[in-house]
Amino acid sequence: MIKLLSGSASVGIIYGIFNFVLIPYLNGKFHSTALAGNLVSAGMIITIFTGMLIGYLGDRSRKYLFFIKGLFIIAIASMFMLSTGNEILLGIAAVVFTMSIFSLLTPYSALVSNVSKPGRKDRNYGFMMGVMNIATFLCSLFIGVALSRSEETAFVIFSIAAALLVIPIFFFRSGSQVGDAAVGIREEDLRFKIDRKIVFVMISQFGLWFSMGGILPYLTSFISSDIGVSLGTASSIMGISTLVSGVTSLMTGTLSKMLGQKRLHITALSILACVFLFVSVFYSGFLNLGPLLMLIVLILFSFALGIVLALNVTIVSDTVSLANQGKIFGLNNIVMVLSQSLALSLIGSLIAL
Repeated sequence: MIKLLSGSASVGIIYGIFNFVLIPYLNGKFHSTALAGNLVSAGMIITIFTGMLIGYLGDRSRKYLFFIKGLFIIAIASMFMLSTGNEILLGIAAVVFTMSIFSLLTPYSALVSNVSKPGRKDRNYGFMMGVMNIATFLCSLFIGVALSRSEETAFVIFSIAAALLVIPIFFFRSGSQVGDAAVGIREEDLRFKIDRKIVFVMISQFGLWFSMGGILPYLTSFISSDIGVSLGTASSIMGISTLVSGVTSLMTGTLSKMLGQKRLHITALSILACVFLFVSVFYSGFLNLGPLLMLIVLILFSFALGIVLALNVTIVSDTVSLANQGKIFGLNNIVMVLSQSLALSLIGSLIAL
């Protein structure tokens, strides 16, 4: 599990670049927020095809690590390519980078599910999301320094850091605890049927990622432009939010046992909804709040987000048997990508008006 958490840290760095830097960087290079959002959306749409295919093949072969390693290589290589000065290559790199990191979630989540002992999913997914978010926070601390030197240099530095952290994943052996975790699964167990429970969960996933996933990549730009701070400072502010989410995710397993998974999930979703409603309705007033009140709102948002992200993976995983983890996460990936790409394009187009 420790080696998997090292991989989670690498994912955290990659997501730090995606959430905090990618769209503002592309906007600066192409001088078009709409184009930047559409490039990211294109990469996410490609994931609709790759995510489910990877999930299906992973379930059939039980070789999730093969896909994880390949997607890590593609993600890190494309992140390195973002430092290019050629606009065509930059656009291609942005699409491939987005596709690879969203496709990576399918086999990675399925693998964690397969190595989790009964009753430990909340804890293990909490650790996975916690380490990922804390790594994203640490990434945000260095983003400002790296960007002050050169935007292109920042991508090179973080590509190297992500590559170093992912090295332990490549030393797994097929006979280890993360190898063939489901030996003996019968053919009929591999049949995947979409029932009412799956439909309900997927509808909730669409709503969650449309509202939350669509706005997160733009938050750094909003903070930088509307509050009037530098891109590096805005990234650090978002990094603090990510740190709180990460620490909360680490605590999710304990909180879930104390309060119950359902009650904890509903409470966290209610907090998120209230924060979104407050900021949306009173946006001008929110911008005029003092730093302390802004910090309180940010901490509430981050606390609830950390719980939702950790429990969200467990809830999706629990809808099917161990034999179909890749398929359900592939389906979830499709729903998540469709909702988030739609939201990204919509927000980008509205900003461009």
